[in-house]
Amino acid sequence: MDLSQTISTIRERRNAGAEQALLALDMVPLSDTYNKYTLLSTAAHHLNDPAVISRWVTLIAAETDTQLKADMLQRLAATGLQQIPDKAGFADLLAGALQQDESRDIILPLLGKLSLSYPPARERLIAFYRQQHNADVNRLVLSWLLIPVHATEADLAFYHSLLDSTDTEDKLLLLNRLLLRDQLTPEQIAQQLQPATPDVIKEMVLRFCFDRSTVPQAALCTLVRSDKNPLIRKAGIQLLAVHGVSDNDVLDTILHALREDPDPAVRQAAMSVFAYSLTLTPATIEHLALCLQTEKDVAVALQLLQLLAPYTEKNEALGEALWQLLDRDIAVDLATAIYDILGRLVPVKPALLEQFMTAYEKEQHDACKAVILKAITSAMNTGESWNRFYLRALEAPSAAIRSWAVQAILYLPLTPENNSTIAAAAPALLQPELPFRQQRLLARKISCIPQLPAAAVQVFSQLADHSNDGELQSIATKVQEKAIAHNGGTQVNWQQWLHKAEVAGDLNGIFPHIWLFYDDNPAMADKILFAAINPSNGGSLYQSGVTDIEVLQFLSVKSGVSDEMSRYALNQLLHTDLGNESKFKWYLLVLKSNPANAELREGLWQLLEKRGRYLNMIQLDELLGIIWKDQLENVFRQHLSQQTTAAGAIPYLQYLEANNSWEPAPALLKDAAQLPGLLSDSSFKDALQRACRAAGVDIDDLLRSIAPPPAPQADGPGFAD
Repeated sequence: MDLSQTISTIRERRNAGAEQALLALDMVPLSDTYNKYTLLSTAAHHLNDPAVISRWVTLIAAETDTQLKADMLQRLAATGLQQIPDKAGFADLLAGALQQDESRDIILPLLGKLSLSYPPARERLIAFYRQQHNADVNRLVLSWLLIPVHATEADLAFYHSLLDSTDTEDKLLLLNRLLLRDQLTPEQIAQQLQPATPDVIKEMVLRFCFDRSTVPQAALCTLVRSDKNPLIRKAGIQLLAVHGVSDNDVLDTILHALREDPDPAVRQAAMSVFAYSLTLTPATIEHLALCLQTEKDVAVALQLLQLLAPYTEKNEALGEALWQLLDRDIAVDLATAIYDILGRLVPVKPALLEQFMTAYEKEQHDACKAVILKAITSAMNTGESWNRFYLRALEAPSAAIRSWAVQAILYLPLTPENNSTIAAAAPALLQPELPFRQQRLLARKISCIPQLPAAAVQVFSQLADHSNDGELQSIATKVQEKAIAHNGGTQVNWQQWLHKAEVAGDLNGIFPHIWLFYDDNPAMADKILFAAINPSNGGSLYQSGVTDIEVLQFLSVKSGVSDEMSRYALNQLLHTDLGNESKFKWYLLVLKSNPANAELREGLWQLLEKRGRYLNMIQLDELLGIIWKDQLENVFRQHLSQQTTAAGAIPYLQYLEANNSWEPAPALLKDAAQLPGLLSDSSFKDALQRACRAAGVDIDDLLRSIAPPPAPQADGPGFAD
């Protein structure tokens, strides 16, 4: 069987099935309900045939049993609606059956599906929507009417007609469709942005406006002033700022939010508008100036001032308005800000200087006077009258005023005419409120004046005593040195020098002046010099290029060597790492200048025992001879006899080796050789041999002389009795 025969056979069987279905449907009107269901079930298998569908639809229209009618519609819905030949008739049928509650849930989806492919069916849905008032049914109908993306003019007109009559949920859907099609006029958009409109609708419309940069100013201003939702108010402010704020009504609305809105986020949004989105035209500037004159909120007024500040130079009216505002009773913070803004114009508009001078004299608040003085200072005026003005300002009780007066003096050039004024500012250096940077700059500037008055030098003297700043102390020291160089010892602050040497460990400025002016106050100079050689001052003494030996030599010449100096020299000899042997010689010379010091009688023997290898033994012998005179031999023998180790006895042998011409040397060497147990030590024996050789003593004879006598020999064996 070929393909054409197969197709023909299938067609014949299908046609036969369709004919059987039509016969079954013809019998439906003549049957009871039970048989109707049986016949319809048989025919339902062929609902894909147009003739069967047409007959089925005819039966539905004629059927009076609403339940059976609903079942027939449900069978038809399961097959799809594409095969229905008479869509207009079917649409009329469905529309007519919508009044039956039993089949409505089936008819509405059928009519909705049909409306997607057959637009006239939408008219039936719209008509049904307007005929009844069930909210759930209307929402279902509307859901089908909103499905098409490309709505017709009739659809859009229907959407518009429902905006004022539907509930919030449906209205949200309708507005969304209209907004997507840009089918709302600016007036209609503004109508949806009313405080009474539900928030969800306002939020959607505001998002649309942001996306399209649509700004219904009047409606947004109403929202910002009256809406209860802070998020809506904030969004309204942000939308007003999209194209920049230049309208005065909008500007007043933003100011209202900045002043009175209870939500901080809304106030911050309003402030951001002033910072980034305000378009300042001459009319806007004039309006803001008027607002500033009546503004009660200081924070808002300050914000407006900072906004207007860049325009004060070119806008004369704005400048005059600010000056007029200063004549009113306004907050100090606001007045300070205005003076600061107008003060920036002084360098470019010298004519303002006279106004600022007048304002300085009549102003009662120190904060304002300080800002006014800042403006005056920026002009960097010089001359005798200005110098006097700055010095008077230095006496003001306000630290801020004094600081700006100092700044003005820092601007003065160092000329002979200004030197006295600059020097007179020295007391400001002692004011703790003055910033460190200004203190340093002022101190450096004053220190450059060739010859300072005594009062200024006294200030630097106090600064050196009390300042904790290293740079200021260094400057103060240099000023004092310069004063000493010009005026002599009368400028020396002996108490300060003593404090620096004894307590601070700072010798800057003391040397070399103390050498020159020692005779002006020898007692204080002695204390200072002795404090300077304290070991804790070693680093500072080294930086001054002076050694303690130089100090000791100078003191020995000027006032002699005291017991305290001898004690210092002996302590250095006994305990300090002196680095080289030459220093031992100088310290011994100091000790030689005060042999009466009682501490030397034992201290020198300790020195011999501990550090004998560094000493010049001839110099030590000379000093010991001065101290002990005829007793030296006995004292030497006594200390020698106390040594129990080779390390302790060897320095004494070295002493005898160096002073070998000393008459008691041979006897003392014999005493050393007799020290118990030391001859067995090779180092001791070597030292003894060197000392004997130097003294001309035969060590072998010496050792034999001290050898014990031989033991008596026992008698030999005798004859037995």
